[in-house]
Formats: sequence, C-alpha cells, structure tokens
Amino acid sequence: MRVLVAPNAFRGGPGARWVGDGLARGLVRTGSVDSVVTIPLSDGGDGALDIAAELLGGTRMWTTAQDPLGAPVPADYLLTDDKTAFVETARASGLRLVADRPRQPLLANTKGTGQLIAHAVGQGATRVVVTAGGTASVDFGTGALAALGVRFLDSAGRSLTPVPRDLVHVRRVDTAPAVELLGDVRVEVLSDVSTALRHNVERFGAQKGITPPDAVVLHDMLAALPAAFGRQDDLLLAEPFLGAGGGLAAGLHAAFDAPASHGGAFFASLAGLAHQIERADLVLTAEGRFDRGSWDGKVPGLVATMARQQSKPVVIIAGELAVPADELPPGVHCVELGLEPPTPANAESAERRPAFERAAMEALTQAAMTHAS
Repeated sequence: MRVLVAPNAFRGGPGARWVGDGLARGLVRTGSVDSVVTIPLSDGGDGALDIAAELLGGTRMWTTAQDPLGAPVPADYLLTDDKTAFVETARASGLRLVADRPRQPLLANTKGTGQLIAHAVGQGATRVVVTAGGTASVDFGTGALAALGVRFLDSAGRSLTPVPRDLVHVRRVDTAPAVELLGDVRVEVLSDVSTALRHNVERFGAQKGITPPDAVVLHDMLAALPAAFGRQDDLLLAEPFLGAGGGLAAGLHAAFDAPASHGGAFFASLAGLAHQIERADLVLTAEGRFDRGSWDGKVPGLVATMARQQSKPVVIIAGELAVPADELPPGVHCVELGLEPPTPANAESAERRPAFERAAMEALTQAAMTHAS
C-alpha cells in the first residue's frame, strides 16, 4: 500500500513537516505499508514560510517588526534566488503572537507585515508574495499599508492612526508614497480562505475576540474604506479571497492592485500534489482544528476534495474535530488526536509524538475497515 501524507501546520502548534513525519512514523510501524510519501503543505496561514522554503529554497531574512499590539518581535521572510520575497503575515501579525494577552480587535493591526514588505524591497526583492492568514487583526491591512507610507485622511485632511476605531472617519487614502517606495515591485497575495471581505467579521470574529459593539465599528470602517480608496464597494467587498488576513488581502488589492488567489492551490501545485494523489492508495491530511470552514480553502478540505476527485480514500487527522462525522462526504474519514492544546514550549515536544503515530495507525485501520465493507 502506498500512502500519501499531506498535512497542514497546526495553528499555534507543530509545523507541517513535524506533523507529517510523526504520521509517517506511525504508518511505518504498522508494517503494512509499502511506501509513505510526505508532502507538507500550507494554505497561506501559519507555517507558509516553512513550506515555501522547503519547496523553493532561498535565504531566511530576519529583522525586527511590530507585533499586532505594537511590541517589537523578531520576524523573518524568505528571499529566493530570483528575488521573490515570501512574507508570511502570521510571522509579525499573527494571532499566536498575542495569544497570552487580552484580545484587542479595535487596536490590533498589521503594521509588522508592512515592515517586512518594506525590508524585502530594501533588500532588492522585485516580487513580494504575501501569504495572508492567521492574523490577530481585522484592520483591512491598513497597518501594513501605513508602514509602507500610505496615509489615511479624514474629511479635514488630517492623518488618522491606522486602527479600526479611528478609520471609521477615513475619507481619503493617499497611496502615492507607498507606490513610489515599491516602484516596479509586484505584490501578490496568497489567501488561506476564499472568504469575501464583507463576511470576514462574521466568519472569524470569535477567534479574534470581536464583540457585538466591536463588530459595529468594524462594519463602519469597512463601509468607509472602499470609497476612500476610490473603489466600488460591491467589487471590493464581494470579491473572493479578499477577506483573508483580516482584510489584508483587500487592502493590498485596493492600494496596489495586488491579485489575491488560493494559497492552498498554489502550494499544492508547487508540490505536485495531484500527481502524488494519483500514485497513492490512501491519503492522510491534518490540521489543528477541522470545522466547516476547513472546506473553504484550508489544506485538509483541499486535499480531501482532490483525493475524492480521483476516487482515493482520505483520512483527516485533527487536533480537534468540530463537525459531526456524519457530515463528512463519502470516502472521507476523520481521526481526532485528543491532545491538550499545545503551548509554544511543547508544540513539537517528544511527548506529543506518540499521539500522532497512534492517529496514523487508527487512520490505516479505518481505511481498511471501509475497504472491507
């Protein structure tokens, strides 16, 4: 039996390579697998930089940036030999960076991501690919844009602080300084979800600590920004993929015409996933939490869909299963790890490895039972 293991990173937990290696060890220990191929993947959220580096090579570039609440944090991006910079939003603007602090969705911003982009441009990047996902903010990317020189002005022409509570008053956006800084540099976005901007608050508000009063402020901000950019509301608010990264994808699109596309599909194509599925008898994928949103651009949903298209059985390994098993489509099964949520200190610790190995063994058992029936 040939088994393909194609996991995502677990948000706030182990990386995709660590997860994949753990599952592969469990499969090998059963003695009933002829070969295991492990392809770590990303959808553009946490861990995207590691996958880009594994697939493309390049140099990790380090600098100091601001985290979502303004504290300094060391952060890196990838600069490849062809001068493409991969900037993972979660490195400087990620929810995991403020996990031990109270959520402040009306203050959290993406300034650190803009600082990474500016640093990459200063290092000679001619193309910047921003992987948008895993952010702590819903700031429409205004923090990142401000770090690049964009100015947000009220009706009197006064500059506004690029945070949601102030941007409800925005009437005009001056992108000229940022456009000059970027010059001929192309900016692109890889989104971890296909969600449109207008649905961002409802879909992801809970994980970012958004209360009903906060939601009113955020909707007022989102209502004001398209016109301030000189964009048509319907196009900017309804376009797929622009809601990713707390609206960072939409902000980069509005300011620089940056195209946004499916991050999972990008990495799957780069890794030759379709070909590897074709060669496999069984496909395993994984992520920290599998819920209904996992079908919206996330790695397990993408892998499961591609496997089903080739009539291959697939088992999803989930740190937490948040959908009933009877909602899974035919040919798709799920194994829940049953582990306590990881901490930064133990995310890839030795004591957590056996759970992944056992999950792989259980996945193999489930697949065999299904085949027998």
